[in-house]
Amino acid sequence: MTDLNLHLKINDFYTRYAESICDGDIETWPEFFTEKCLYRIIPKTNYDRKLRIGPMFAESKGALKDRVVAIKETLVYSARSITHLVSGVRIVSVEGNLLKTRSMLAIYQTLVDGTTHIQLVGRTFDSIDLGDGTPKFSERIVVFDSELLAGALVFPA
Repeated sequence: MTDLNLHLKINDFYTRYAESICDGDIETWPEFFTEKCLYRIIPKTNYDRKLRIGPMFAESKGALKDRVVAIKETLVYSARSITHLVSGVRIVSVEGNLLKTRSMLAIYQTLVDGTTHIQLVGRTFDSIDLGDGTPKFSERIVVFDSELLAGALVFPA
């Protein structure tokens, strides 16, 4: 069991992460990751089969920054608002400065016409590095429950 202050720090980290995306501050999203990191969004069926195929994949902070550039400058998509609901954040293990964590996730998107849809529901399997005192994801695996997503996945989870 870990101490309450660590739990509060990690819950705050997850909240700030979700806020950066929901508030449209996408430029700060890569700053939640270590330089060398793994980021993957994958359907549960592929995750269970140990397949790497999914709608989003990156192996470095630089690749995450490229995704931000694509979102802001090159992708064509309908305007939308995003709401991330994160719950059940749990520290599974602590090994030195590395935490293994899990959480549940629901992402809603509201399109310009005002219609809100569930974009993604699932869970995360994360590794968080506390090396410099500031939490950062060294690995974030988002596993969504369905085989297909309702609409285009523009923003990260």
